[in-house]
Order: sequence, then C-alpha cells, then structure tokens
Amino acid sequence: MMTAFTRAAFEPAAEAAGDAQLSESPGRRGDRARLVLQRHLTSCAVGLLTHRAAIAPGRRDNAGARRVGRPAARSGVVVLGGVFALAIVLVLAATGTALAVQETNYAVGIDPPKLAEPTLLAMSIVKLLLLALFAAGVLYIDSWAFLDIRFVNTSPILWGAILLGGAAAGLAVAVLIPLFWIGLPLGVILFGGTALTYANHRNGLVTPPLRVLTSAHVHRLKQRLEGKKPLEESVGVYTGAGRDIIFMGLDDLPIRPAADNAVQRQANGEVERVLYDAIVRRASAMGFFARPQKGEVRFRIDGEMVGGGDVERPLADHFPAALKRLAGLDPQETRKPQEGRLRAVVASQTFDLRIKTAGTVKGEQIAVRVIDVATSQRRLEELGLTAEQQTALKEALAKRPGLVLLSSPKDAGLTMTLHACLRHFDRYMNNVLVFEPHPELEIDNVHHVALNQEDAEAATAEVRSRVRMEPDIVGIDSLYLPDVAQMLAEAANEHTVVIGIRAADTSQALTRLGALFGSRDPLAQRLHLVLNQRLVRVLCPECREAYRPNPEFVRKANLGSQKVDVLYRAPTRAVVNKDGKEIVCPRCHNDRFVGRTGLFELLPIDDEARELIGRGALTDLRTHARKLGMRNLQEEGLRLVIEGRTSIEEVLRAVKQET
Repeated sequence: MMTAFTRAAFEPAAEAAGDAQLSESPGRRGDRARLVLQRHLTSCAVGLLTHRAAIAPGRRDNAGARRVGRPAARSGVVVLGGVFALAIVLVLAATGTALAVQETNYAVGIDPPKLAEPTLLAMSIVKLLLLALFAAGVLYIDSWAFLDIRFVNTSPILWGAILLGGAAAGLAVAVLIPLFWIGLPLGVILFGGTALTYANHRNGLVTPPLRVLTSAHVHRLKQRLEGKKPLEESVGVYTGAGRDIIFMGLDDLPIRPAADNAVQRQANGEVERVLYDAIVRRASAMGFFARPQKGEVRFRIDGEMVGGGDVERPLADHFPAALKRLAGLDPQETRKPQEGRLRAVVASQTFDLRIKTAGTVKGEQIAVRVIDVATSQRRLEELGLTAEQQTALKEALAKRPGLVLLSSPKDAGLTMTLHACLRHFDRYMNNVLVFEPHPELEIDNVHHVALNQEDAEAATAEVRSRVRMEPDIVGIDSLYLPDVAQMLAEAANEHTVVIGIRAADTSQALTRLGALFGSRDPLAQRLHLVLNQRLVRVLCPECREAYRPNPEFVRKANLGSQKVDVLYRAPTRAVVNKDGKEIVCPRCHNDRFVGRTGLFELLPIDDEARELIGRGALTDLRTHARKLGMRNLQEEGLRLVIEGRTSIEEVLRAVKQET
C-alpha cells in the first residue's frame, strides 16, 4: 500500500520536472518537485487527521472515569507523531525524486549537471536531526501536559485542543516552509508560545513548589539529574503530572516515602489510595483500625462515620509505618502516641493532614484530620446566613467597643464562624488576637494563641498578658473558664470582643455567659448580638428524591400559605443498572449528601432587649425578639427544606443536637 501511495504522490512531480527540463536549471527542477510534494503532504496530513477523528472520537472525563484523559492524550500524541513521520518520509522521497529528475532525460550533447557536494548531504542530515529533536520535544511536552491537565483540574477539552493545535502548527510550519532556517525557528516559536501559555496557566493553579519553568524547578531537576535518578520519577513528584495525589512537607517541598522492598512500595501505594479516596469523598477525618485479619478504614463525611474499605494483610501491617514515614514520624515506635503533619495536593487543591497514632494490643490505630485549606477559610457570605442575618451580624461587628456572642453545640461549626467574623475585620489596620484550645488553621495577620483552660492559673495569666498589649479585636473559642470570662468582660469596655460558647440556643448561651461573667451588667451594657447555629447536610442534587408532603405536616408546619407541592429527601432505595449492580452517583458517591451549610438563629439586641437582660427576663426577651422578626432554628430549617436543599429528617437531627 505504501508503494502505491508513494508512486501516486511522486509521479506528478516527476512529470512536471520532465516537461520543464529543457527550460529550467536542475536546481529549479528540484525546487519545483519539492513544492508539488509539499502540497501532497498537506492534503495527506489533513486526510489522516480527519480519518483519525472519525474513527476515534474523544470521550468525556468524569469522576467515575478519571483516567479517560490519559488514553485520549496518548492517541492525540500518536496521531501527531504519525503525521510528522509521514512528513519526513515524503521529504526524503522528494529529495530522491529531485535527484532522479536531475540524472535522467538529458539531450544528446548536453552534459549532465554536477552532483551535489558532500557538504550538502551532511547539511541535510543535520536538518533531519534538528527536525527529529524538535518533534521529540513536542511529543514529550504534549504527553506530559495531557497528564498534567488532569492533575491541576483544568479544562481538558480547551487546553487539549490548544496544545495539539500548537504542536500541529509548529510541526507543519517547520516541515512545509521551503526555507528550513526560517521554518524551524517559526515552528519552535509557535509551539513554544503555546507551551508557555499553558505553563503560565497551570502555575497559577498550584502551589509554588509544584510550578514549572521556574528557577527552583530547574534547580531541583538539575539535582535529580546529578544524582543519576530517573527523570520521569522526579518529574512526576515535582509537578504532579500523571499522579492523583502528591504529598508535601511543612517546608512546601514535595516528598515521597522510601521503600526497601516490594511490600513497602505496595503499602505506600495503599496509603496514597486511602488518603486520595478520603479527600475525593470530602472526608474531614480518616481512621485506621487494626483488626485480627485486616485493617479497617473509616471516614467521617459531613459529620457521619462511613466505611472506607479494608486493607488486607500483609499490607495492613505496613500501613501505619508507611504513613508515619510520610509525616516524618518514627515508624519503629509502635507503642507511644505520636503526632505529625503533612500536606496533600489533589486536583491543584491543598489539604492539611494532622496525623495521630496510638498503639493497642491488636496493633496501631491512626487518626488523620483532613482540612481543606480553601473551604475552611470561608467568609461570612459563605456560611449560609440569610441576607438579613448577614447585615445584622456585620453591623454588630462594626460597633466598637462591644461584645458579640456566638454559640453552638460541639462539632457544629462554631470555630469556622468565629474565624469568618475575624476575617471580616481589616486585619492590616487592626491588631486581631484569638484564643483557641487547639489552633489548626491560621488567618493572615491574626495572632493565634493556644489556650488550655484546664490549667486555670496559666490560662488566666496568658489572657491577662495578651489583653494588656491593647489588641483592637479579641476572639475566643469555647469559653468556659470564669476568670478568663471576667477579664474579657472588662476588655469589652474598650475593645471589640467576639466570644464563642457551647450552647443549644441563644437563650442558653445568654444564661451561661452571664454565669461566667458573674453579673448581667456587662451583657446589658456591651452585648450587640447573639447567634446560635447548627450544621445540616445538603442533599445531593443528582440523586435526591422528590415526594409530596403529608397535608397534615403542611398544616402543622404552617406552610399552607406557601403552596408547597413537592419536597425532597435522601434516596430511599438504590438505583441499579440492567445487570442489577448499584449505580454509583458521580457527585456524592452514594453518600446522598454533598457538604453542609449553616442553620442560624439570630437574636438582635436593642435598648429594650438590654433592659430585659438586666432584669434577667429571658422569656420576655425571646418574645420581644420574635416581634423584631427573629426566626428560630426550626423555622430556618423549614426554609431550607422548602428550597429543596435538605430534608426534614436532617433538620430534625440537627436541631435536636445537644451541647
């Protein structure tokens, strides 16, 4: 087939050269043949690409098939390589045809032209080598870029088309332009511009240690090459290309655990798999428990514990040691508790991992706290507050001096709301200080102080010394020590104080804070607002189940005026395919919920409310607040149910949560 194809492509050029041999010089006859062949080359390349697109259409990537991009990328690169190889073959054939034309069909008495000098043949070889190097660089960069697109979680269709288009244009210009020393530089500029555009785009999506074409990146690659380590291994670690998850130390340098044997390498892979699954499923914590026959993995997702699969032996025996090596802990110590930290990067998002280990008679147990650095830094607008609640809270925070009281049961988002309030202040113009039992997340330009209230004397001395430094805003999480509370009550006379306390509702929060102060006077004089909250899970929009509510429930909930025809709940039965296998939802992975949102009860404070607080008439205070428009947690929950964001069962579960 190749012989026929080559003959069909070359015969027109030979005929054209034969017709013009008496009027053209041998050099011009060769140039004309080469131009004819270049036109054939263009049509053949377009035909090959069109045929390839017809027989191998692209596939869409999704959560259930995240590796689809890799075969598609490989197919695109293979097609590109095939086109360039065909181009080289045709150029070589063009050269041979031109020489044949020069050596035949000369009239009697006319001397044939002199053959090309050997230096010209050497220059042709140099050109072919340069073209081959350029093509190899294009194929390697495009292959890496297609793997990197999946890692940084950018648009595979857009950037795949841009990269393939840039590669095709660069190679076409380098091959098809007759003047080689013009065509090759133009091709390099075309493709290089495309590659640099993608590099600049992906560098904006990742942390500094994972950026490419920087001085630090070049230095790391140089060190790896000097150590005679495989380049593909270093590239995978230092850029993330082709990897689902990479780990980084607290110095922001990528790390990869060492392995002395095949079992340790498999254990390292199992650690990567488990942590990757925990992050993809939005788990806030992961636990590994040693069992007699295997290791059990459990995830905490949206406040609920769910199964995360099992780790079979012998990998279960090496799982704790592999995770310890990642976190910089001692893998040989299996009895004493250890704590460590590291970071993980998945789809260009950074996660902070807090690791704790403890020995048992059956083996080591591990708890990993997974903190999404991006979503944990929420602002007031992202908590779930209504527009009226946001306005009231912002106005209360703007009043200085004064006191704002936040409250919730345990594990109901109190720390996140406190941090969102602190972010609302101008932290560059104000000195912001916050006391926390266990600081996990740091806010820029905020001084975080670990405060152990179990040691009353040390905690009191710490708060006294810090408050004397005249901070503008003071925050405290989970206050329960009376001595500390009384110092903060005094500070509220000169500064803005935001206090977090554990309570079931706003009335209970006021009662407890008044008891800690030892007097209701600070509350009556400086309190601006009281907030109580819960966290409710949000129904998955892909698999939530619609139903008609019971008319009796609509009447009791006083929803008749809102014409509620349909409500939503978590799916009550599994969805299966024609083979009877359960279909996994790509959005929630059959967890039925995706994330959580806040449910808030806001108690506004005006002059009449201050008078009621001073008299201790909390029942009358709540009645007065209802007149001002306050809605309780149940009413706020019904609003979310009517909007289809959560279910009645979820609201009841959250509201009944005790402190």
